[in-house]
Amino acid sequence: MDTWYWIIEYGKVLFGYLFFLFLWPSVVFGGHLKGKSKTYRFSFCVTVPIVIAGTAVLMLGLFHILHPLIIIVLFYGIFIIFLMKGMVQRAPFHWIKRSVRGILKEIWWKIWKSNGEYKVLGILLIFGMMYFSYGAFQIHSYGFGDLYTHHEWIYGLQEGKIFSGGVYPEAMHCFIYCLNALFGIRVYSCLLFLQGIHVAVLLLADYLLLREIFHWRYTPLFALALFLVIDVAGADLVYGMFRLQITLPLEFGLHTQFLCALYLVSYLRNNYRVLRKGKLSRYCRDENLFLFLLSLTAAVSIHFYVVIMAFVMCASFAVFQLRSLFSRERFIPLAASVICACIIALAPMAGALAAGTPFNSSIDWAVGAMDGGETRALEEKQEDSSLKPEKQAFALSEIVKGVYVEGYAELYGGYGAAMILLATGAGIVFCIFSRKKAPDWMKEICSGYPPLILFTVLFVFLYAAPRLGFPEIISDSRFCSVGHMMLMALVMLPADVGFSVLIRFFRVSVLKAASYFAVAGIYVLTLLTGHLHGYLFFELTRYNAAVEVTNRIKERFPEKSYVIVSPTDELYPTIEDAWHEELLTFISNIGDEGYTFEAEHAFFFVEKKPLQYAQAYFFEGPPWLAQIKYKDIYWNKYSKKYPDTGAAQAPQINASEISEEEAQKSLPVYDNSWFSYTRLPARTILEAKAYDWCQKFARLHPNNTQVYYEDDDFICYYFRQLDSSQYNLRVE
Repeated sequence: MDTWYWIIEYGKVLFGYLFFLFLWPSVVFGGHLKGKSKTYRFSFCVTVPIVIAGTAVLMLGLFHILHPLIIIVLFYGIFIIFLMKGMVQRAPFHWIKRSVRGILKEIWWKIWKSNGEYKVLGILLIFGMMYFSYGAFQIHSYGFGDLYTHHEWIYGLQEGKIFSGGVYPEAMHCFIYCLNALFGIRVYSCLLFLQGIHVAVLLLADYLLLREIFHWRYTPLFALALFLVIDVAGADLVYGMFRLQITLPLEFGLHTQFLCALYLVSYLRNNYRVLRKGKLSRYCRDENLFLFLLSLTAAVSIHFYVVIMAFVMCASFAVFQLRSLFSRERFIPLAASVICACIIALAPMAGALAAGTPFNSSIDWAVGAMDGGETRALEEKQEDSSLKPEKQAFALSEIVKGVYVEGYAELYGGYGAAMILLATGAGIVFCIFSRKKAPDWMKEICSGYPPLILFTVLFVFLYAAPRLGFPEIISDSRFCSVGHMMLMALVMLPADVGFSVLIRFFRVSVLKAASYFAVAGIYVLTLLTGHLHGYLFFELTRYNAAVEVTNRIKERFPEKSYVIVSPTDELYPTIEDAWHEELLTFISNIGDEGYTFEAEHAFFFVEKKPLQYAQAYFFEGPPWLAQIKYKDIYWNKYSKKYPDTGAAQAPQINASEISEEEAQKSLPVYDNSWFSYTRLPARTILEAKAYDWCQKFARLHPNNTQVYYEDDDFICYYFRQLDSSQYNLRVE
């Protein structure tokens, strides 16, 4: 199995994603979308399919009729009906007469003739997808331990059980379940590649909001370029960027907060007037309000943290529109839309709770983490904690100092913090000046700046809050990626002012060309000065060889005809096709008489060099995409939080080595048996015992035991047995 296998799997996920997220709603809701702007169609498509998939799957599950066949009939049936309807209305079968080659040529011609802004935007999106997808091609394991849980929940949906892990927003799981049911795409491949593709939607949503903030049309391109290439100095920013690679509910829903803010401010700024006194119907039919409702519904159905982020972002804009917000004509429809969004998203969860399903335990964890104790405990382990301001900093001067030290400086270092504060100060001064004495055209330039400035200040305060003794609204640095995006936009305020002023003296075409060169210049400058961002990491939990051997076995052997003996990491990738025996269970039982496997084929995965489990494995790659620099930045801080793991820079991997001496040792006993896999000394003993057993079994049954795969780090043993003569797995 080679790189082409993963390229094909990536292509499958990309095709299914584009079909379900864009083509399906474009056909089914073609009448509604006809004549709408590109922004409207994009926002509609990236929210409606997610809401529909989540609602349909969960409601079918509530009535215990969830089955892949029903999903296929439902979604394909609706698609075909509307497709045929559109064909009849336009020109019967005209689309069939057009060759695929002709269609592709037409698409390419439209792209080639499109606005240069969209070409540059397309290049930025492709670069972002490459950067955030790169790790999945270098490391073929999940990359983050939470994905095992999410795979389990998706498997529950495949079994017809919703909320199998307890009540929790499951829109992302339902979306992946639909991709699996409609296109046969492996859940494993979806979890591996989906977020690297979906990050383009996040970038586009950010771009659309920045278009509302900045005056010069091309400044959002500067902000996106800076976010995608600039180096970061803080460990939490590295962690936040790392999460953008991983298919997690929070990251899957990040785009919705930008859309919520975009359409809220558009709704509050519109100039609609009621037709008759006392009538609110005109406001209720506002397209901006409708898209706000859809975006908020998607946010609530994906992850509760996204809703909190959306609230912070929306509040930053709404506070400057209070008169419009609390007017009777706008507030009542807005409040009604919020209530409707919550009802739509929460109805399946309420139904499950009423049926006796409890909340998922992570809800309790998130609530408990809000006191900030976990973050403060980590900070206290830092070597320079004595240099930081005293906790419980409730005096205003201490809060300001703490926000700088624990916020700006912690994230960006002294130099970066100074640049950001300088941009913030310049933006505030310009806004005040334009409001007092400047002409109207200057007021128009900075009209969108105050919400951006306020949001960035709120983000840094919320980040620093637990370190200052305040509650932690959003835990574990999960706000960092979005906060970083908006802070990079803040840095572009002087550029926006400059281009907006120059447009009064130069032709637009000249400034457009200068803007395109500026985007390229941001990349070239960061590359030449050594400030290009670094490669990110995956949490390494198994060798690539183990992944590839697992896939090879799945392709070559019939379903449920084989068992794989290994740590838990092979369980969910094979749960639909194979039996799995935990390596710890196997080692514990091989001393029992009569211990056997019922499967015809048995595979034993053994690490000759046991991995330091979940080590942060930083990638390597071409220098034009990223540089090698983040390992020490990240691990200097997170080694305190994860002392039993480690960090490694490719191509080196942190691992021990098995031996006969290790095989003779007794396994440590832990209250949590999972530690036998995650603690390297225990894992080494476990793998050594497994290898020793395989060697002895091979000597007892030399004609029917073989090495299925072997390299320097990993080996897979295999034997076959008949139902009438199962092997006794006990060896002396």
